[in-house]
Amino acid sequence: MRINESENLKRRQTMKFKTKFVILCAAVLISFVGFSLIAAPIVDILVVGKEAGYEQISNFLAKSDGAQNQESSIG
Repeated sequence: MRINESENLKRRQTMKFKTKFVILCAAVLISFVGFSLIAAPIVDILVVGKEAGYEQISNFLAKSDGAQNQESSIG
């Protein structure tokens, strides 16, 4: 009887390959979904930051052009 009990215990402790594969696939899918949920707002932030950078550059160039026009009209 003892042999059967130890064999049953071994069977309970090991997982089937199919179960391991299903758990791996679920983990990969959850990881991709989680990453896409995290990455989507970051992409929007990068786009807004890029536009703000362009606006600051254009403001700086407009101010420097205005300063050059004032100097030439004074001088």
